[in-house]
Amino acid sequence: MKLAHCLLGLTLLSASLAHAEGKYAVVDMQAVILNVEEGKAARSGLEKEIKDKQAELGKRKAELDKMNEEWTKQAPLLNEQARMGKQKEFQEKFMGLRNDEMAFQDEIKKKEGQATQKIAVTVTKLVNDLAKAKNLEVVFETSSAGLIYLKDPVDLTKEVISAYEAQSKKGGKAEAKK
Repeated sequence: MKLAHCLLGLTLLSASLAHAEGKYAVVDMQAVILNVEEGKAARSGLEKEIKDKQAELGKRKAELDKMNEEWTKQAPLLNEQARMGKQKEFQEKFMGLRNDEMAFQDEIKKKEGQATQKIAVTVTKLVNDLAKAKNLEVVFETSSAGLIYLKDPVDLTKEVISAYEAQSKKGGKAEAKK
């Protein structure tokens, strides 16, 4: 059943592309996000946050390594209850570190998603305007559309980046006047 849906979708896509008579374009959303100033700033901020958090987590890991080394040396000298207490303390700190690492990874993914979503909304509006101005029938996003081949598509990526930056500068000047 799924195969039938895929084949039907491909047939409809082929028919629409044939009808478009070459009036189709592509945009590389990832390139836009990586090249507009807002994307660069978001990426830079995230990289700094990651670096800072990695340094903090690295210190905690070093403390755990030291704690484990001391416990290993002391274990033969400790009674069973003390040994179990030290082991439990280590495991709790270890699990706390792992939980903090996973929570931080989730937080970074969320922040990255929020930053890219904001840019994507603006890009979508810009692409719609460009497509209408150029009388294009179809515009595909190159990395997520699953496209493998299009014969001579118009690549709007550089135009979208330029339009995005121009809009950002215009918006920034308008805000400065207020």
